[in-house]
Amino acid sequence: MKTPGKIFLAIASIFSSLTLIQTVRAVPASQLNLEIEGITNPRGNICFTIFSRSDGFPRDGTKALKAECSPIENLPVTLSIDGLNAGNYAVAVFHDENADGQLNTNAVGIPQEGFGFSNNPPILTGAPKFSEATFFVAGQTTTVRITMKYLLRI
Repeated sequence: MKTPGKIFLAIASIFSSLTLIQTVRAVPASQLNLEIEGITNPRGNICFTIFSRSDGFPRDGTKALKAECSPIENLPVTLSIDGLNAGNYAVAVFHDENADGQLNTNAVGIPQEGFGFSNNPPILTGAPKFSEATFFVAGQTTTVRITMKYLLRI
């Protein structure tokens, strides 16, 4: 025979579980604002990829959480990405001046168009690691500033 105390504990346990489930569902998605500075001219598109893990970062856009290009309308460029869950992300951007959808490079692989990464890590001998470009998205809005780099410009 169940005592009233045991019945109360069972009911309280069920309600606390339901409250926890509701709390988890109530976590709103975040908006990420990318503020991209240092673009040298308004020609072409600004393209970005956002990754939630290191696999593929930054070169394999097929493994990105999202990849998109937008025409440059104003400088500096601000892009908004909606619906992100709280967590770690890294972003790679490039200035697609000729609007061909790819980062053009010379014969030895040096970019001929502007590029940048979240956290603005130093670029020495190649693209940064995911861990060097990672930032945390939380709350309603997170803003990340990226400064473009242009190599071999005369």
